[in-house]
Amino acid sequence: MYISQYFYPEVCAPVNRAHSNAKLLSEMGHDITVVSEIPNHPKGIVFPEYKNKIYQSDNQLGFKTVRLWVFTSKKKNFITRLLFYFSFLFSALIYSLFNFRKYDIIYISSPPLFVALIGIIIKKIEPKKKVVFEVRDLWPDSAIQLGELKNKVLVKFSFFLEKNIYKLADKIVVISDHMKNEIKEKGIEPEKISVVHNGTDLNSIQINKNLSRKEIYKDKADKFIVVYAGNIGLAQNLEIIVDSAEILKNEKDIFFYIIGEGPNKQKLKNRKEQKKINNISFIDEISRKDIHNYLYQADCGVVPLRDLKLFHGALPSKIFDYLACALPILVGIEGEARKLVNESNTGLYYKPENSSDLAAKIMYLYKNRDILKEFSNNARSFVEENFTRKKLAKKLEKILLEV
Repeated sequence: MYISQYFYPEVCAPVNRAHSNAKLLSEMGHDITVVSEIPNHPKGIVFPEYKNKIYQSDNQLGFKTVRLWVFTSKKKNFITRLLFYFSFLFSALIYSLFNFRKYDIIYISSPPLFVALIGIIIKKIEPKKKVVFEVRDLWPDSAIQLGELKNKVLVKFSFFLEKNIYKLADKIVVISDHMKNEIKEKGIEPEKISVVHNGTDLNSIQINKNLSRKEIYKDKADKFIVVYAGNIGLAQNLEIIVDSAEILKNEKDIFFYIIGEGPNKQKLKNRKEQKKINNISFIDEISRKDIHNYLYQADCGVVPLRDLKLFHGALPSKIFDYLACALPILVGIEGEARKLVNESNTGLYYKPENSSDLAAKIMYLYKNRDILKEFSNNARSFVEENFTRKKLAKKLEKILLEV
């Protein structure tokens, strides 16, 4: 049983990872059931085909998916988020308590961290049942540092969940070496923690090379296109992209696009309007099937994160999606991401949360097209050799079989 609150057809990085893992493990011969929410992310609006449903089960994806009721709201604030997370916990816990004995392994993906309670309760009921806990983000540390989690009772409860799931889980799967070290420092034995990096599914990246750049970027096709595609949230700190656009507003040949949805989108749009920045546009969320054409036709992609120690081990999956589309990257993340871009020769590092440095690196690539071309040529082959979902799923399979 693979518990992931977000799942296909929703569009976000956790969905890509969970969908690929479930699909590939199923193809390897394993019997997978994914337990997720009724699709509504990121707008908080239930997808049309799932309206008025509190439970749906099917095998349309090649494995069983169970979709459960969750509280949804177009308003994104502390209360609605809390109801969103806890309603899924409630639904998934009910399903799990009635069904967990059918499965050899309960695989729980976090965040949100609250789903850890399912693993804790199952272990208390049946200690021999195997539970694997996947950590994609160091909750509650990240939520506290980003200012998303301030309530003292919830902070205390979150640390309780974290401590107990780490202790009770048979294995902890993390997405970076830095994250493994952080959890190890919390007193967890290192042999209990395995690293399975993010990556990309090359089979799902179908670029239509018959499409011209003009068909994608219209009247901006002759510009030097800088793109960000993904979640527009607090952690990404996309203000620096807007500010970089302002710094470069007199460079008539450079244009910025921010593609996606998220709680910070309107704030960024307001920032653009207030500063009267005309060299940046926002595009609504694009399906995973089509977004790759936008990436392939752009000149460079930006991967930003807030300058927090907890992100020093981050390797966002968009890095690998960008590279798989032969898109040179500008990475504003310390630690493993910086090391990756330097060693792979696929892009440049800029100082996190530093719009001036980002603007300078964009200008460097704009003026040095031979280097830009070299980065692009290296990108796809680097992913093929190191970070395909298929190779990573085989690594995960080995871990699960050992469990």
